[in-house]
Amino acid sequence: MDSLFLKKIQERVAEWREGDYQGVLDETRTILRYIKTVRFLHEPQVEALETYIYLKEVLGNRPSAEVFGASFGNELEFLRALGITDAQVAELAFDPRKDERIQELLGAMFGRSDYANQVYALTMGSGKTILMATMMVYDFVLAFHHPDDERFAKNILVFAPDTTIIDSLKEIKTFDYTKVLPKGYRNILLNIKYHYLESPETPLSPIGNFNIIVSNSQKIILKRRSADRRKSLFVERDKRQMQENSRLLAIRQLERLSIFVDEAHHSYGETMDKELKRTRETIGYLHGNKPLVSVVNLTGTPYVKNKMVADVVYHFGLKAGIERGILKQVRILDYGNVKSERFVDEVVETFLGEYGEQRLEGRLPKIAFYAASIAELRQELRPRIEKLLAQRGVSLDKVLEYHTAAEGNKDEFKRLDTAESNKQFVLLVGKGTEGWNCRSLVACALYRKPKSTIFVLQSSTRCLRSIGDNSTIGRIFLSRENYQVLDKELRSNFSVSASELSAQDQRTVDHELKVEKRKTITVKKVLKEVVSAKSVDASRIKVDFKRFKPADYQAYVSEGGILLGANKRAGYKEARAVRKISETGDFTYYEIVELINRHTHLPCSVVDDILSGSGKTQEALVRDANKTPALVPFLIQEVLMAAYQYEERTEVVEEELELTKLFPFKISVQKGRSALVVYREEGEEDGHTGRLGFHINPYSFDSGDEKDLFRYLRDYLEKDEGIADIYFTGGAPYAVHNDFHFEYWSPELRRMARYFPDFLIETTKGRYLVVEVKGNDEKLDYEANQKSYKGKREQLTNEVFAKEVGFTEFQKVNKGFEYRIVFNATAKQAQMRLLEDIKRL
Repeated sequence: MDSLFLKKIQERVAEWREGDYQGVLDETRTILRYIKTVRFLHEPQVEALETYIYLKEVLGNRPSAEVFGASFGNELEFLRALGITDAQVAELAFDPRKDERIQELLGAMFGRSDYANQVYALTMGSGKTILMATMMVYDFVLAFHHPDDERFAKNILVFAPDTTIIDSLKEIKTFDYTKVLPKGYRNILLNIKYHYLESPETPLSPIGNFNIIVSNSQKIILKRRSADRRKSLFVERDKRQMQENSRLLAIRQLERLSIFVDEAHHSYGETMDKELKRTRETIGYLHGNKPLVSVVNLTGTPYVKNKMVADVVYHFGLKAGIERGILKQVRILDYGNVKSERFVDEVVETFLGEYGEQRLEGRLPKIAFYAASIAELRQELRPRIEKLLAQRGVSLDKVLEYHTAAEGNKDEFKRLDTAESNKQFVLLVGKGTEGWNCRSLVACALYRKPKSTIFVLQSSTRCLRSIGDNSTIGRIFLSRENYQVLDKELRSNFSVSASELSAQDQRTVDHELKVEKRKTITVKKVLKEVVSAKSVDASRIKVDFKRFKPADYQAYVSEGGILLGANKRAGYKEARAVRKISETGDFTYYEIVELINRHTHLPCSVVDDILSGSGKTQEALVRDANKTPALVPFLIQEVLMAAYQYEERTEVVEEELELTKLFPFKISVQKGRSALVVYREEGEEDGHTGRLGFHINPYSFDSGDEKDLFRYLRDYLEKDEGIADIYFTGGAPYAVHNDFHFEYWSPELRRMARYFPDFLIETTKGRYLVVEVKGNDEKLDYEANQKSYKGKREQLTNEVFAKEVGFTEFQKVNKGFEYRIVFNATAKQAQMRLLEDIKRL
């Protein structure tokens, strides 16, 4: 969700744009009009450039904290934007340290820097490098025509996170600036000197002004002073480190320096490593030597822990990129219970069937396979792909392998996005993520789970860059675990979720949820720890083949994606199962024994004894395993569970749950369902403010039943002194905003899932009633599962009943909580029964 600061800035930029850029210099107005006439830049690039110019020329290139303070019309609005609740505002009014506390909050949001530090967040493929180049040359033109105006940079330093990004930033030098600069200002291009510091040996000798220096930050980073080197910060132990510090010394001498940080999310948040933190220290050091003109950060992922970075002044997200045709639509294919070999088969078959050799802008379509290690790529992935291609008569020359042990293929990798390249199957390890611009890449596949979760996001979305008329739909092929990682990273880095971005046939209305009453509750949770494990007598282990249910191991493909709806709005549809995958095996008996040995660490002779004593001959076992390969993981699981006894230590701990985390945030509701969004003021009569409900405002109900039940309870319980409050917790079903949820086994998803109850009713006695509201049409299935359930997970078939079972586990250690399901909550009889239950609390 965009911050209030960002919204205010963009409102002001829009007004300034409509007023024909009042308050800027003549050269600036001429450049902006030329850019709009030529129409080379995408709309988000133009909007970001306008923001950059507005902050520099109209607002005076001030630090973000100062701009923030001047952005709001009154103090109350300003304090709310700082995250202060109305109750805290009232307290602050009489606080003698009021000004000091406000400065502390501003410092926490924006840091203590006294230079302009801005973040421009544009999704991948939207042209951040060209935007950066345009900003730089704009500064140089204005600095040339107004040499004494300190708002404009005369030299630029670009920090890139690694050498891959440095390669992509060479576009700054090769870009055709006639597309953004009027003829009368192009002489400045002859004065620009480019310095790309690609290796530690590359010297740096900037001359005069108008230098653009592009470097991996470690190559000029500020080094720590060691205990035995106190006399000079820049004396190091060898020639290479001396060369690095000479670069820093050269940069310190430059006049009117601006710093651009590419892929700036690397230097924000709590996960920064030591070197990236030193990037910020180096920036501070340079500013302390000579005041910086500004620091401009560019990123595609402006969120840290689902919260937008405070310095963001322009945001163009992934969803908007697809809606405006800058990025491809994409289908996300989730392969569940699929062996690695079959996964590769499916991906290659789908790619050849969907794309084949149909050229896009003269280029062959390509797919990138990301492997977790070079050994895995060479021993498993590449042989499998080459076997499949050979079977289909496809030339093996179409395969390209690129990683640190295949640097000889670097030039071929660089020319992938050309008509001359005949490569289509690109096999990568640690390459092809940030900075890789290959528009003919139409598909990505993650082979096994990598160690880094952010890598899943960076690699899988490489195929989104548009090409041609942008009618080609990209595909992302993922294992189940990688799909779950991608979904989590999309939520974290783009602040989107499947529920928030579900494709809709109707227009949506945005509502901002704000905190009215902050609420925490204390509950108990059970922590289990395995403290020891011991093996049992293997001769006593028997496999019960009757327990094997092939459906539990069925391989399947689920399909979702980020696609345009009929109204041309992009929506992220969560993957849902679309087809089964039939598999056969070619196991021998001894291969089955070896696989069980590998996963259980039992000797092969012991495994042989277990299988021989379980009632199947070797021939029958091999026949069944090859007919249904899922029998093998079943055997592994059965033997593993029987072979070891575990001693667990259980501890009950108290934990404080918060119902109102990281507010405010925005939700989108279909226009036809707006009646289900109820604001506090709509529920009040005669100006009377009821004491119950609306811990957040508004409440967004899922159904008319929920809405009617809330109003009924609020009316009847308002004067009941035994009721402390009513919370509609189902209105914020996201763990990032609401801690009040339980885990349960979902029969639909076939995994553990989170359940956010609809209502929480609190009594003055410290007891709680959790209420779930369901339609009457769900009652029969619920009751049928309630009768058939005998305590085993596989007997859960109904989601409503499964949630009740999950709550029961929570209730075992939280005796002060009761649970009720209300079917047909609009019926007076159901409402009265619930009232009776509440009174009994």
